[in-house]
Amino acid sequence: MRLFSIVAVASVLLPQSLPAQNEARLVWQPVQEYFIHVRPDRKPMPVEGKKRLNSFTAYTHLGTDFGFMGPAEHDIEWQRDEICVHLGQEPEAWSGMWHSLAGLARAAGEPLNFMAAWPAIIEPRYQPRISSLRLDAHGRGRLKLEIKSETQETLWSAQVFLDEESTGVEVLAVPPMACARAKLLTWVAEPGSELCIEALFLGVEAPEVPFDEYVLAASYAKLARCYDADAGLVKDRAHLENGAFDSLASTGLFVLATAAVSAPPLGLVSPARAASILRQVHKTVGGLERPYGLLPHFVRRAASGHRIHPGTEYSTVDTAIYFHSLLLGSEMLEDHELKSELLSEVDQIDFTRLRLPGGEVSHGLKEDGRSLLPHGWKDWGGETALVMMLQNMVNENAPRRLMERPGQAWQGTGFITEIQSLFYPDFDSDKPDALDGVRWLDVRRRMINAQKEYISRTWPGSMAARMGLYGLSAGESLHGDAYHVGGADLPGQTMIHPHFILMAGSLANPAETYALLKRMEKAGFFMPWGMVETIDVKGRSYLPMVGSLNAGFETLGAYHLLARHRGFANRIHASSLQSPEMRRAVQLFYPSRRSADEPGSH
Repeated sequence: MRLFSIVAVASVLLPQSLPAQNEARLVWQPVQEYFIHVRPDRKPMPVEGKKRLNSFTAYTHLGTDFGFMGPAEHDIEWQRDEICVHLGQEPEAWSGMWHSLAGLARAAGEPLNFMAAWPAIIEPRYQPRISSLRLDAHGRGRLKLEIKSETQETLWSAQVFLDEESTGVEVLAVPPMACARAKLLTWVAEPGSELCIEALFLGVEAPEVPFDEYVLAASYAKLARCYDADAGLVKDRAHLENGAFDSLASTGLFVLATAAVSAPPLGLVSPARAASILRQVHKTVGGLERPYGLLPHFVRRAASGHRIHPGTEYSTVDTAIYFHSLLLGSEMLEDHELKSELLSEVDQIDFTRLRLPGGEVSHGLKEDGRSLLPHGWKDWGGETALVMMLQNMVNENAPRRLMERPGQAWQGTGFITEIQSLFYPDFDSDKPDALDGVRWLDVRRRMINAQKEYISRTWPGSMAARMGLYGLSAGESLHGDAYHVGGADLPGQTMIHPHFILMAGSLANPAETYALLKRMEKAGFFMPWGMVETIDVKGRSYLPMVGSLNAGFETLGAYHLLARHRGFANRIHASSLQSPEMRRAVQLFYPSRRSADEPGSH
């Protein structure tokens, strides 16, 4: 017996002749799975619809906001991993929820086009479309679902009748052409209903491109969803208000990723659009205050322009990531005028005043723009290497300080051995570097093996071990309320940050990496809206946050992986090899200059 009977109507008339359905595979993208992220020692929130939500964790899987509505919204129960309404004794009252489908609900001009569901800067041939809606619910009663425009026009609606107590799953067809400017998805439980909803999903028809290209496109779409085109900056998280909390490191990674995916043989973004984004970002960032030449870690919009976000710092590593990214982007896009301006800004970084008594470069400056942060870059790894190479770009005769524990990443944290290789192909070599004598390729391979072995050894039989998941790196905690830095040298690690799979993807057998990503897609960890932020090693839960920094790592990792898999010219690495400034920077580790056509040594 069917659990549901369906009545669905579109509020607009569709053409008599519709384009033929493509043969693309269907992938389910959660709008929201109604699980609760809360630490065991804390009370679940919200218990009722009227309770205030934590803005740090209250977001949909789309990176948007949601809320409650109706005369009986205060009776909505959310104490378990499902939303329940109890209206059996309410013959007239109704309650429900709204979910923004793109951007914040109050943000005008940010609809979701069901015909082309990824950000509009992505070219049409890569665009997926949305053709169905899936509901996971149980109980008895009647639900009304609607898709609305920004002007509250009903674009599509359906009624779902629940007639049994057992869990049911139902798929409803949605006309994509009718929902070209969708803004809200709502459900309403009608009077007398006693039911629970576990999840809502969008049925996404993936673009008809090979899976390896799809991985890059989905990762880039995740990153692009954080881009504020009006400001020319990238938000730290997609669900934040524009201008509230923007990341300079993520902004740089976005520019570099955009330049890379615009280049042949891809064309994911047009070269003209990539060039425009490069210019816009440089204009915005050029207007920021830069004490000692440093950029802020985070900024926010103020009446007089963008300023450092209160409580944050001016960061040497974020400055290094930003300038490495934009220098490579300008090289790839052949914007020589802008590159000259960037080099002038790099030359203004006063590393002499940023040096601590031990000789290492400080992590940066406090919010006041004058006080040095007491900790410096001396731990071995890619972050320290990027800061030191930026210093070498400014002054080849700057004092050189050896790193501590050469070849050993702090805590065995995954991304530390990979971040430098997003920009430089030189670290793909087993030649000992000139600074510490480290064979970087060997260390990187040992790291990925240690990451894999940790899961199988520490958590045998776990979901992660069975699936082959790994990624003891850094990112948001499983509960979404703190930044967590894990690693293969620490005991009892239970949080996987899967961005490391793509960051280190080109080190492994590409076919094996793509096979793992396909398993992750089937398990709901790699979605059309991108890879999830954090996964519980036992598979009990995950964090669906759309965060821009790890999205940047994922996108660039996916690009390098695809270039290796297909054997086409890696434009990022080619630009790094032909840039005199990048060559001067990397002399610190590899003094012999390499020609632009010399391949890496994987």
